[in-house]
Amino acid sequence: MRLFLSAALLAALSAAAAEETPAPAAGSGVTVKDVSANAHLAAATRLYQKLDLDAALAELQLAQADAKDSQDETVQVLIYRGLIYSETGKLSEASDQFKRALAIRPWAEVPPDTSPRIAKNFSDARKSLWGMASVRPPQKRAAAPAQAAPKAVPAPAPDVQAVPDKK
Repeated sequence: MRLFLSAALLAALSAAAAEETPAPAAGSGVTVKDVSANAHLAAATRLYQKLDLDAALAELQLAQADAKDSQDETVQVLIYRGLIYSETGKLSEASDQFKRALAIRPWAEVPPDTSPRIAKNFSDARKSLWGMASVRPPQKRAAAPAQAAPKAVPAPAPDVQAVPDKK
């Protein structure tokens, strides 16, 4: 019994430490979805993975309230709600949730471990909304130089008289 409690305590401490790990630097090039910023979204994700769908829906309700200022979190809430509706056979509701997410972020994707059947439902929702199966995210534009240097204007060529060809 003590061994089990020790293992549970160790797991809880390591999970807490993982949540306190600082995010990578902005210029590091690493792109990781950080759902730990919204504890309810993180809990809903874990519950969905454990197939505790009713509890995951309840957490998503709380996560949506916390995500009101974050479009990224709102999109994740909508996608996970759509995944849960798909799992429970509520395909119309799932499609509605997917479309709402895709209206905010057309390039959004389902998690990589999503079943092919549900991924197809998501793709179909994108097709019905945007007319295509995939949408690329917008490219980040390079910052314009602070002061544009004036363009050099070529000097006019001196008058050169044509020399007749000697044949």
